[in-house]
Amino acid sequence: MTDQSAAAAYPGGPADLFVHLYDTISDDVFQGWTATRWYRRERVRRDANEVAEAVLEDGVLDPAVTAEIIAGRGDLGRFTILLGLDIALAHASPYAPFHDAPALAGVLVTYLTEGRLNGPGTTGALLPRCAFPGRPRGLRTKAEFFGVHRVPQAEWELIDHRILPAVNDPHFNREEPVAVGCAPVLETYDDIDIEFGERNGTTVYTLRPMDSSGIRSRIKAIVRRLDESGAQLAVMPEASLSDALLEHWKEVAFDTAVRERGRRPLRFLLLGSGPLGGGDPPPNRAVLLDRWTGQELLVQDKLSGFTLDAGQMRLWRLPDAPAAGTAAEYARPGTKVSVLDSSLGRLAVLICEDLGRSAGWERELQSCGVSHLLVPIFSKPILEYRWEEQGAERQVAGLGSWVTVSNSLAVGSAVPDEDLPGPRHTCLVAGPKSLHRTAYVMERQFGVARTGAGLGRLPTSELPRVFPGAAYEAWHDHWQDAK
Repeated sequence: MTDQSAAAAYPGGPADLFVHLYDTISDDVFQGWTATRWYRRERVRRDANEVAEAVLEDGVLDPAVTAEIIAGRGDLGRFTILLGLDIALAHASPYAPFHDAPALAGVLVTYLTEGRLNGPGTTGALLPRCAFPGRPRGLRTKAEFFGVHRVPQAEWELIDHRILPAVNDPHFNREEPVAVGCAPVLETYDDIDIEFGERNGTTVYTLRPMDSSGIRSRIKAIVRRLDESGAQLAVMPEASLSDALLEHWKEVAFDTAVRERGRRPLRFLLLGSGPLGGGDPPPNRAVLLDRWTGQELLVQDKLSGFTLDAGQMRLWRLPDAPAAGTAAEYARPGTKVSVLDSSLGRLAVLICEDLGRSAGWERELQSCGVSHLLVPIFSKPILEYRWEEQGAERQVAGLGSWVTVSNSLAVGSAVPDEDLPGPRHTCLVAGPKSLHRTAYVMERQFGVARTGAGLGRLPTSELPRVFPGAAYEAWHDHWQDAK
């Protein structure tokens, strides 16, 4: 192969070149200690900085230079160039601590308009990093060496990804905590239409909220208390949303909005989930709302239906439940994972059973690096060390995401204390304890609300909080070299 034809094999643009090299470098480099040894070499880091400087100056890396480095050093050359491109691309990320890279303005514009850093010449997506696994850094996986996420085409096709335009972004400060308000909405089974029936020879059940004057008044009270509390993000539980109540939420939230962050900072509202949009069966759908614009920012259908067993139906004292057997949730399962990028981070929603049944979605969320999971549930009260905490712990360790679980009071109101002993909670917020990922430590915040319009508060009476996701330089030593 001539030098000219070798150079033609490599893109000049940094994002497309990163994708090409990431996909072609041998996986063997990352399956042992080879990449770790290379990463610690002074020459590798020095050469990577030279690559970064060239890209930051010119906006591209000359394909002839790429070809020369790889011809002489093989996978070591590919690894070195990848580190250099990663340093440069940090300057094109709106979540990174670096600025003033006019040569990479085109890459940033591509991300903001097309939803990915790479262009049409490569498949899948390259996304800025917003999260890092919440466990001690040791032998890194391939993805963990870099401040961008390479999303393969197969996963990308199952992700409904969008970016919140800057004009509508709340512009959360990555150094400041974000207060989270979780309201139960549903107090007792009187607030819910619970129906059991037969479909295709199977016992099924459906849940939908009552569209009553009491519920509508409660929604107004919830919005008022969210404003009074200073919450910036709100999460309502599963089974608390219908098509009619969705419109009521939008009206109340928009009509009471004040565009002054200090007075009413609430912007993002996850309005729980419920049977929306019609169909037989309808999906169990959650909606994330922008309070200032009334726009639906993210819509997520429940991916995995929940099947009640006889013991649960007895413990929960569900009205008109069968005395034996099981009952399957009658809802149309979702087929895609919805993801939203904003200054809060990379957000996704998991509805109740989805948190515990990860096989259908974990690969997609892992590949794109979700920083915040919002989880509405309909279940018995949240207790310490149970499935909610276990599911959250898995995502904190694996994804590095903050997890917010919001439950109603309905099931708990029917279950006597002696049948479910221990402190009861209506919400759980969990996330990485250490920014620098030096220990297996998860921060747990259990909140309690006493009424449907109350907010889940910590023992200190404060609201739980999360931190915005950002590609912190603490996660990548080669970024610090570039500062």
